[in-house]
Amino acid sequence: MSGTRDTIIETAFLLFLKKGYKAVTLTDLEKAVGMTKGTFYYHFLNKEEVLKEGVTKYYRVLNNRRAEEMGRVHSLREFIDLTIHNLEGIGHYGAKRFDSDIPEILCLSLMVEVISLYPEFKQMVSDTKISWMSKLEGVILEAKRDKEIRDDVDTSILAKNLLNIGVGLINYVVMHQDISYALSSVRYQYEQLYSLVKVN
Repeated sequence: MSGTRDTIIETAFLLFLKKGYKAVTLTDLEKAVGMTKGTFYYHFLNKEEVLKEGVTKYYRVLNNRRAEEMGRVHSLREFIDLTIHNLEGIGHYGAKRFDSDIPEILCLSLMVEVISLYPEFKQMVSDTKISWMSKLEGVILEAKRDKEIRDDVDTSILAKNLLNIGVGLINYVVMHQDISYALSSVRYQYEQLYSLVKVN
C-alpha cells in the first residue's frame, strides 16, 4: 500500500471521527491531505471505500493496543484506572495518527452513523467486544484468586457491567453535551461498582 493511500485512509478516518462520516466532504479530505480529486480517485472508488479501510485499520491498531495494555494489567483496580484514563482522552481528543490514543467511544459513535453502509462493521465491533470480554474475565478471575474482589461475584456479569459503563459515555455526552459531566458520572459508576465487589 502506498504512503499516499495510507495517508488518505488515516486522515479521512480521523475526520470521520471528529465530524461524522456524512459531514466530511471530498473537499475536506483534499484540504486535510493536500491532494487533488484526481489523486483521491486514483487510490479509491469513493468515500465509502476509504471508510471501510479506515475502520479495518483502526480496529487492528485498537486490538493490538488493548492486548499490550491488558498484558500490563494484573488487578481489577489497575483495569479501572486504565479505563478511566483512556476515557479521559475524549475530553482533549486531537489524534493525528492511528497510533495516537483515539478514544474508542468516538468509533462507536461513528458506527451508529455508518452501520447501514458497512454492515461488516457491526461484526468487527462484536468480535472486538468478545475478545475484550475474554481478557477482562481473565483479569477478574485473577482478582478473585488474589482476594482483591469477592469470590461470589459472577465473572461474566461483572465484565459486562464494566464494559457497558464505558459505552454509556455516549449517552451522557449526547444528553448533557458536557464531556466533563459525562466523565465524572462514568468515573463515579466505576468506583461504585468496584466498591461493591472488592474485599473489605
